[in-house]
Amino acid sequence: MKRAFTLIELLVVIAIIAILAAILFPVFAQAKASAKATATLSNVKQTSLSVIMYGADSDDTFPIATQWNSGSDQLSYGAGFAFSTWAWRVVPYTKNTDLFMDALAPTNVRRAAAQQNFDAYHVQMGYNHTYLSPDFGASPGSQSTTSQTSFANPAETVMLAAKYANTENKSGSDWGTGFPGGVLSYAVVEAPDCYFIPQWCLSGWGGGASSFHEGILKLTPVQGGRTGGVSFRHANQTTVAWVDGHAKRTTAGALAAGTNWNATAPEGVRITDLTRYVWDNQ
Repeated sequence: MKRAFTLIELLVVIAIIAILAAILFPVFAQAKASAKATATLSNVKQTSLSVIMYGADSDDTFPIATQWNSGSDQLSYGAGFAFSTWAWRVVPYTKNTDLFMDALAPTNVRRAAAQQNFDAYHVQMGYNHTYLSPDFGASPGSQSTTSQTSFANPAETVMLAAKYANTENKSGSDWGTGFPGGVLSYAVVEAPDCYFIPQWCLSGWGGGASSFHEGILKLTPVQGGRTGGVSFRHANQTTVAWVDGHAKRTTAGALAAGTNWNATAPEGVRITDLTRYVWDNQ
């Protein structure tokens, strides 16, 4: 006589499968996130080495964050607004723009430009333009560069940090400052106290309706709303490349060392201890 499974036995098997799935799916998700975080770490590392190679061929200088109408610009922002970002300038060393992407971030959505041009504009690694390519003018448009060997603590100075994706900008517009000469917000991240030197900056770190990143772009804290566009997607950490070329993951608190920043701080973060500040060339 053939014996079939009873309804209770089938239900027990289904319940066991459901329990195992509930246990294993989060593990699989964590493993996938860790793999993406490792890919991003590799991308940031390789991009930082490309910036260093650029300097070796350019009199020991960092690339200018945004150079407008230089005569060889490949990107455009409306009629007559031609420019090159720091990312475009290191493309000959990266060989492609995939390295500018954060694997944990949403995919870029191309609009009206060639994909390589678009990705060199909408990079997902922000440049520390406050100190690597400062603007000392009374108005935007006079960006300069700095020597790669002028930094006193290159292993403790930020070069690049993972940042928000263009699809996370909820303002409905692309944003830069002071066209046709300002820093493009999509190519950079802000230092916690970006007003420490007399330059054009967006808003530094901090929250509130007047904050550029939180109030205008409407980014969440994870996306960079209160941290100058620096995103924290993997276990509340971001991926950072340092001026000496090494890369690692770190927390917002570590990047804000030497300032009065905290997670709920209003706009207007200020440096309190220059010896601990990891963004300047001291």
